[in-house]
Amino acid sequence: MKVARIIRWFGLILCALALILVGAFAWMWSQVKSSLPPLDGELPLAGLSAPATLARDAMGTAVIHADNRVDAMRALGFAHGQDRFFQMDLLRRRAAGELSGLFGEVALWSDRTTVVHRFRAKARTALEQESPTNRALIAAYTTGVNAGLASLSAAPWEYAVARTEPQPWAPEDCMLVLYSMVLDLQNSTGSYEQDLTVLRDVMGTRAVDFFNPIVGPDDRAIDGSTAPLPPPPSEEVIDLRGVSSIAEPEDIAARPDRLPIGSNAMALPGDRTTNGAALLAGDPHLGLRVPNIWYRAQLNWTDAAGSPQRITGASMPGTPGIAIGSNGHIAWSFTNAMIDTGDLVAVDLNPVAPEILYLRGTESLEFEEHVDTITLKNGDTETVESTWTVYGPIVGKTLRGKSLAFKWVFHDPAAVNLGMLDLQQARDVEAAVNAAHRAGLPSLNLLVADSAGAAAWTITGRIPQRFGYDGRFPVSWTYGDRGWSGYLDSAETPVIRAAPGQALWDGNNRAIGGDALARLGDSGYDDPERGAQLARGLEALTAAAAPADLAAIQTDPHADWMLRWRDLLLATFERTGASGDRAKFLEIVKTWDGTAGANSVAYRLLRDWRGQVTRLTLDPIFSLCTRVAPDFRYWRFRYEAALWALHRDEPAHLITADYLNWDALRLAAVDRVIAQADETGQPFDRTTWGDTNRLDMNHPFGEMVPEPFAGWLNMPHLRQSGDSRMPFVQRPSHGASLRMAVSPGHEDEGLLHLPGGQSGNPLSVYYRAGHTAWAQNVPVPLLPGEPEHTLTLTP
Repeated sequence: MKVARIIRWFGLILCALALILVGAFAWMWSQVKSSLPPLDGELPLAGLSAPATLARDAMGTAVIHADNRVDAMRALGFAHGQDRFFQMDLLRRRAAGELSGLFGEVALWSDRTTVVHRFRAKARTALEQESPTNRALIAAYTTGVNAGLASLSAAPWEYAVARTEPQPWAPEDCMLVLYSMVLDLQNSTGSYEQDLTVLRDVMGTRAVDFFNPIVGPDDRAIDGSTAPLPPPPSEEVIDLRGVSSIAEPEDIAARPDRLPIGSNAMALPGDRTTNGAALLAGDPHLGLRVPNIWYRAQLNWTDAAGSPQRITGASMPGTPGIAIGSNGHIAWSFTNAMIDTGDLVAVDLNPVAPEILYLRGTESLEFEEHVDTITLKNGDTETVESTWTVYGPIVGKTLRGKSLAFKWVFHDPAAVNLGMLDLQQARDVEAAVNAAHRAGLPSLNLLVADSAGAAAWTITGRIPQRFGYDGRFPVSWTYGDRGWSGYLDSAETPVIRAAPGQALWDGNNRAIGGDALARLGDSGYDDPERGAQLARGLEALTAAAAPADLAAIQTDPHADWMLRWRDLLLATFERTGASGDRAKFLEIVKTWDGTAGANSVAYRLLRDWRGQVTRLTLDPIFSLCTRVAPDFRYWRFRYEAALWALHRDEPAHLITADYLNWDALRLAAVDRVIAQADETGQPFDRTTWGDTNRLDMNHPFGEMVPEPFAGWLNMPHLRQSGDSRMPFVQRPSHGASLRMAVSPGHEDEGLLHLPGGQSGNPLSVYYRAGHTAWAQNVPVPLLPGEPEHTLTLTP
């Protein structure tokens, strides 16, 4: 009887849980369904000068036909408001430090670091500084966004889950979306320069030049500039003989090989293409999330002269216009430029009152204490205090205790604008370059191609005009002999125009050397392997090229960077021999086909081994830095050339006493890979790269809810080829946010891939539209197909 009673109660509990789960699913389903947008019929849109249409094809591409450009932006805002309002809300809140108002305490960590920049106030100022033309476009877009949101029967479903209501879109929010890009792509605290400074202060400038060369021996800059790698630090600086490793295995294993940096762009002039127009390809690599940051769109209108205008590509919800695409005359794309837009300034204190005063020339200035307030979802508030100087906020101290302020371009509201709207109107490369130099964006490499066959590379955004120093390390600005004298003008901003037959490329590597590099500076250029492979891929195109040829380079799974490491490992085994698991490891590595294929066991072993080699080699060297500066992160550096030089030359003073020689270190790395597999229960000889490199592209709520909700919201966790040091950048949550290849004027031949789908509503047929094609590299046309739905917007 007692057992029967327990079983009965257990059954009742299970039934209750099942009912709760079914009820929760039904409630979620109703909330999601009620927020689906209307896609057909007729709806009013205030401010239109004439009716406009918003059609959607099988991919969900928003195809807009409007009477004029302002109306086209109004209709684009309507589409964004229907499909992506919650995503847009996250972007503006991220930049303003207001995520806690939506998510509560879980978002405080983000808001605390962001609110001190006061980007909302700066966004208002930036908006006031916009041209009247752009303000009109922003105002029309904003009206469209709010009308699109209002067209839904219920607020986007995420607000029901978060138990809050959406706030209307404001014109300043468009500027906040740009600031969210800044936070994603730029260093907002000067931490890269702080790490360089720690390395210099501990080991000297020779160590900086060795472990983080701005110009290296393997570089593939567009201008061909290289430089030999200097020698490593001498044994007088660091001698590891007799020293045992400090880092524990689990600590070493947790450290990343290299912080992810992404984006490729390539261009060929018209004499190297099938149609005589220049050819452009771009695939910006960003964090992968649902929905994707981009939104497929085509804008059609008639200009004041009566000429039809058409722009096709990827828009960024929260901003008007097309961010990356082609207008029939030019095609353009971007990569993160990694130039230096911020400097640490050593602050000289007034010796009489150092707690409250600092010096600028003969003046004594008082520190400003800023107090910013974060309002949480429940109405509670939290204050964040920061100390500011005329240069910027205090962000840290030198090892000798001197305060460091961060002078950053983006604390100036003039650094952000929607000048990109002018670039979208350009008719040739020169007009595009001039517009890019006026655009207030994060510092980006622009690659642009035009229908006449010209192509060029340049930099967007504000670039500091330094005097008296190069910006690599902190200096004092107290006496006026060092500092900034404004920003580079267009004539001083580097431009490379493609000569006949000359290819252009960028993979976040250094693009240019000499005086131009001195003007641009460095905030963490990527290692050159990816850019070099792009260059080799372009060199291999001996025949006239088409979009598919550049798309093939974008998705080439060959891991050229690993070849010399594979050869080094084989040579090590040849000298030392192998038995047991090491012999099995060796046999697998010998079968490697040279790719980062999803089915490759060999690449996964090589990748893990090379990561362990990195850590066993560099952790002991940099322990001198981490001992005095626990936040020091050497993996921000371009250390590949140095790491290779150490294993090529095998200096005795830079290997610890744990290893008899460098071969022993490399074999220890093999053993670590095998041991880690044993610990995880995954057989090292059967686990593929795809098992490790599974797509992890989730909705913000997808990690907070149990199955089956999570699977409903997130993209499938597919096994992926590709990696981070090759053009085909694919990591679990970082990869190609789009892939485009097009010749302007020949858009019918163009290609465009986007992960995820158009809609933010999981019940929409467009929630995953196009994702499978992106994941499987199936060609998708740039131009939209036949409309499946058409909505008429009326004044």
